[in-house]
Amino acid sequence: MTDRVDRPSSLLSGEHRPLIIGLLGTMTFIAFESFAITTALPVIVDDFDADRWYSLAYASTLTAALVGMTIGGNWADRRGVKVPMAVGGTAFLVGIALCVVAPTIELFVAGRLLQGFGGGINSVVLYVVIAQCIPAELHSRTFGLLTAAWLLPGISGPLLAGVLVEFVGWRTVFALALVGSGVSLTILLVAVRGSVQLRNGTAIFGGRGRWAIVAAAGVLALHLAGQQTVPTLVLGSLCAVSLIGLSATRLLPQGTFRIRPGIPHATVLRGLLGATVAATDIYLPLYLQRQLGYSPSSSGLIVALGAIGWIAGAWLQGRSSGGGSALVPRAVVLVFVGPVGAWLFIAGAIPVPALVVACIVMGTGMGLAYPRITATVLAESTEAEYGANSSGLQISESMNQSILIAVSGAVLSLAIAHEFLIAYTLIAGVGGAAVLLARRPDSNLRRSHC
Repeated sequence: MTDRVDRPSSLLSGEHRPLIIGLLGTMTFIAFESFAITTALPVIVDDFDADRWYSLAYASTLTAALVGMTIGGNWADRRGVKVPMAVGGTAFLVGIALCVVAPTIELFVAGRLLQGFGGGINSVVLYVVIAQCIPAELHSRTFGLLTAAWLLPGISGPLLAGVLVEFVGWRTVFALALVGSGVSLTILLVAVRGSVQLRNGTAIFGGRGRWAIVAAAGVLALHLAGQQTVPTLVLGSLCAVSLIGLSATRLLPQGTFRIRPGIPHATVLRGLLGATVAATDIYLPLYLQRQLGYSPSSSGLIVALGAIGWIAGAWLQGRSSGGGSALVPRAVVLVFVGPVGAWLFIAGAIPVPALVVACIVMGTGMGLAYPRITATVLAESTEAEYGANSSGLQISESMNQSILIAVSGAVLSLAIAHEFLIAYTLIAGVGGAAVLLARRPDSNLRRSHC
């Protein structure tokens, strides 16, 4: 572990500059691919004539990430960050490369699964790198900067992806992400070359790893069940949810299901927020392109404009010196505006400009809440728990996203009347649950001064 500086002058000081550049570059190109897929996916499944694969093609990265996140946290806590970062990064790059050349939807989804596995490892390892190498008083600023780096491509990514899809082809989107991610990973690996590599010889793929596989299998089964007829759909979904619930009790921090104050509360809240925003974003381009005849670039522009709010929220959060007792609860209310606005738009109650405003407001809430939640969890963790608790945050988010997207996708696959309205009713319900949870008076997030 690198020595910490007691009072660093800047995140971009000489000591921290290479690490921050590597972190920002890695996050930027991961974000580009993440935002671009929302615009490109309707065209991809149409190209493969595989509409029923829509939800799984998106959520496959989240599904495999459950395993990668668990391994990544355990691995980084016990062996250091260099090797897991190299392995996770390589898997991520190979997965994207497979998406570039995939001749069928099955191989495309396989690439997304591999990409998710590697990305899951690195998403947790990056948190450990920050915890070990960046002074604690700069954690909130660092996460705010990374959130902004995640969302800067949110402005250009969907629109650029739409243009590439229309005029060049959807495979170029993944090719661009492949090149940028490869360069950024190299910079980051060089920046952490002096970190500690071995703490003890404990196995990195123990019981938690096996339960992560069970969770991933449950999520995959939930998506596959959603493509079946009603009797099989119901039975398959119940079995899948049972597997997910059983594995979650082993993977998430103790007290998560009871929503105890502190880390468990933050873990649940992070999962609900991530699920609300992901599900809101993934189905809007599908509705705009399939139901209203929007082009990929036009639907991408709407998603891109919504990302402005997230960047603004991250900037505002980074400028705030104190925790603010009402910051996170108010931010969660802003997030709730997003799915409600999408529901009203689909119902014909508001025009496109109002939908864009709702998405911007939702993004602002996420930019405010995410860094504060993450910094709170790290502040309440011991050094030996950085990886495990960071993994818990990521697993909660990925698991909740996968479940909500699978359930919403199952509603859409039924081809019933008002299926998009029903799907967004479910999504808004999850956002409403997050609002109620954030307002609990015993939440440590209300007292945090990270």
